[in-house]
Amino acid sequence: MFLNSKDQKQPMQRRLILAAIFTLLLFFNSHVFAQENYEIRHINFVGNDSIDDDLLLDAMVMHPLSYIEKTFSKKEPALYNREMLETDLERLTRYYQREGFIDVSIELAAIKQNDQKKKVDLRFRIEQGMPFTIDSISISQTASSTAVNIDSVFRSVKAKLQLQPNSRFSDDALISDLNLLKNAFSGNGYAYTTADYQLSLNKDAQKVSIHYLINTGPLCHFGPTQLDGNKHTDDKFIRKQLLFSEGDIYSTSRIDESRQKLYKLQLFSILSIQPELTQQHDTPVPVKIYIKEAPRLSSKYGAGYGTEDKFRAFAELTYKGFPGDASRLKMQLKHSALRPYQVSLNWIQPQFLYPRLSLTVNPFISRNNEPGYKIQDMGLNVKLANELSDQLSAQTNYYLERVKTYDAEVDSLGSSTNDIPYQKSGFIFSVFYDSSEPKFSPTHGLNITLACKLNGYAFGGDYNYSRIWTDIRHYRKMGTLVLASRLRVGGIHSGDADHFIPVEDRFFAGGSNSIRGWQYSELGPLRDNGKPLGGSSVLEGAVELRIPLAWKLSVVSFLDFGNVWVDEFQYQLNELAYAGGGGLRFDTPIGPIRFDVGVPLWNEKRSAAFFISVGQAF
Repeated sequence: MFLNSKDQKQPMQRRLILAAIFTLLLFFNSHVFAQENYEIRHINFVGNDSIDDDLLLDAMVMHPLSYIEKTFSKKEPALYNREMLETDLERLTRYYQREGFIDVSIELAAIKQNDQKKKVDLRFRIEQGMPFTIDSISISQTASSTAVNIDSVFRSVKAKLQLQPNSRFSDDALISDLNLLKNAFSGNGYAYTTADYQLSLNKDAQKVSIHYLINTGPLCHFGPTQLDGNKHTDDKFIRKQLLFSEGDIYSTSRIDESRQKLYKLQLFSILSIQPELTQQHDTPVPVKIYIKEAPRLSSKYGAGYGTEDKFRAFAELTYKGFPGDASRLKMQLKHSALRPYQVSLNWIQPQFLYPRLSLTVNPFISRNNEPGYKIQDMGLNVKLANELSDQLSAQTNYYLERVKTYDAEVDSLGSSTNDIPYQKSGFIFSVFYDSSEPKFSPTHGLNITLACKLNGYAFGGDYNYSRIWTDIRHYRKMGTLVLASRLRVGGIHSGDADHFIPVEDRFFAGGSNSIRGWQYSELGPLRDNGKPLGGSSVLEGAVELRIPLAWKLSVVSFLDFGNVWVDEFQYQLNELAYAGGGGLRFDTPIGPIRFDVGVPLWNEKRSAAFFISVGQAF
């Protein structure tokens, strides 16, 4: 039997359709699921307007590693796996929902596969939806709670809550606020306070109301304090530092402040202050303190290299408890090309007269070989430091110094008689504000220094002058980037007829921590022999964008400007020098190692300057 032409076409069409479906399945398998156990090279996200990529990557099991991370950290790269993909889709969805995006939708949008290198790139598409926001916040006591003015306590901490009306809901913020409320009541005598919450959702309006439930438990007092672990430090001295005693109303804040006060003495390597709470809600509440004393004799030493100070080394020896419980005796030895030797002895007495005041007595001798001068300086500093708050402090420093200069020359800031030893005596008054964090490489906060130095006059010394300066630094985090800025302004006024200012107290500019298109102290007025003269006025500033790359490596881009002038309090803005450039940073426990290249702008006569150092420029 023969088939007609129509009958012949139908099997052919079916075969073509099956072949097309098979081809699409192969394409789908290779481009949506990709090859199992291929290394994940990159992951990116589309549509995550409210949450940074880094936070989403931290929430995932599969995590790409950079070449630097694989080379130096020896971590194993993440491999693509379908089960892990489903796990990560679920983890990302839950993360978004904890951040208030209940209706979020996340899917794997594309896979780019490299069969030769056995690597894949993943792209996730996120449709966040509208987040739930806070409608209202209220609070009440449970029926079994002790009668207390709950509204008064709530008002005292309400402004500190992370979740405020119209803010986006977040699980982590809710738990943080719950602990804040609990601590507010336990800090006011209710050691057994428990806190819970109820949520009321309005799905149509995408709103959530929070109601906190507080059970304060009984009003508590401090019981006896047991002390254990101290060998050299006297019991009475430790108990004197405590801000609570038996019979006082219980307060977690007093426990925390006592712990901080003891830690600042630097006498203990381990310190634990624990209230002994019971299931029976016993009151008064006993307190147990366990300490492990730090070694009484300790040492530090280190060495490094920088383009300015070349090889540098230091050694430090500290004896704790000399001659009393909290005092410290510290000897420091330093060497570098700029300071061939510096020997300093510090006797430090914390809690001098009252807890937040410390006294430091510091005899010293040093030799300084700066580009603009060479001197030997020896003398005594007596410093009183007052910690006004966690971020604000003030210092008063009396100094008496004998200075001998070498290679002295006649200059416009005084006579040539300064080649003989001269004496300086006076006070330095300083105020410091620091909210920047973290310490070695800040990402946010503000750092301000205001200082005034009065030399001579009624305090003695061979020369009379006043030196005033300020240094302001601001750090702002923008996603993964950090914008850092700095402004430094200073001026010196001479009270003598010849207007002489000791060369070591003059202002200099240029270098790795200053205007980075010029070498160390190179910018500003020069002597006839080309060496830096220094000046009585300085103005300099900088803006730096810090960009993380991978692991511990980051790059920066900066613009510096400034200059130094001979005349006092004279700032010629049309004479500012500018430098632009960039650099690399490698994070270490003692701060970033950095390499910077600064190029003088609008100055064709100068070439680029290169710097290697440790720590951020500011």
